[in-house]
Amino acid sequence: MRLFALALACMTAPAAASDWTIARVDGAATIGAPTVTFADGGISGSTGCNGFTGQADVAAGVLQLSPALAMTRRACLGAALSAQESRLTTLLQGDVQMQVDPFDDSLTLVGNGVTARLVPGLPQPEMSSAAYVIVSGVDATLNIRSGATTSAGVVAHAPLGIILRNEGCEEGGDRTWCQISFIDASGIEGWAAAEFLSPASAIRRAGAELFDQIGRVDCGTLDGPAAPCDFGLARENDGSGAMLIYLPDNRRLLLEFSGASVVVSGSDGAAEFATEMGDADVIVTSGTDRVTLPMTVLLGE
Repeated sequence: MRLFALALACMTAPAAASDWTIARVDGAATIGAPTVTFADGGISGSTGCNGFTGQADVAAGVLQLSPALAMTRRACLGAALSAQESRLTTLLQGDVQMQVDPFDDSLTLVGNGVTARLVPGLPQPEMSSAAYVIVSGVDATLNIRSGATTSAGVVAHAPLGIILRNEGCEEGGDRTWCQISFIDASGIEGWAAAEFLSPASAIRRAGAELFDQIGRVDCGTLDGPAAPCDFGLARENDGSGAMLIYLPDNRRLLLEFSGASVVVSGSDGAAEFATEMGDADVIVTSGTDRVTLPMTVLLGE
């Protein structure tokens, strides 16, 4: 049967929505904006850290998941986010009971000793405060127009996944429009529908070398002396962020951090890494590379 409709006679129209935000897990408010999207015969979403997808169906108010969900393998920042992911992956296995609250149209999933409360719709990004945005939700390209209306002429086409500079958003007609500019040498400016844009995360901006801060940190090898290495840092509003470190021999190390919690997200060297907490810094080892990150840099002090 069609899962996105949930096929439950007791459901109201809003509760039959296919997109949901996981608001609470075992009574505790979630972090990282975890989501669930139901589709015909499938389920996908995010634990707030990793994305997941799999096969699913509904029968007699029971969400049937089989086989195990496929998930990305990104390291989660912090014990709280890791614990949340563990609870959600435990929940989304086998048969899960579905309970609808007719008063607020929320949906509760209960299974394997875990309870999650879902509310209709996906989290709304804070577009107005995003300095950079990414084109999303289009098949190929997004029309960039000369004005904040669909009647304005198209001045450019922005491909899916491109990062653009956001000059500000405003309401226009039946939708929100953002004034954007390309960050390449073209100098193109225009307006794009906000529904096809999402804030560029710190990790995406750091990877694209769009930094909020630059500087130097000590780096070297396990058996060699330390020397200054350049870095660029992009930070989120909550203080977390990402760093791109320029290692010797034109190699790069991409890190994510939240406070003193640091993980390696990309490296030209080894995939394995370890961290060591000092009194005033965090030492990251990736393969034979060793980088010392001052706490003042991580905390933005």
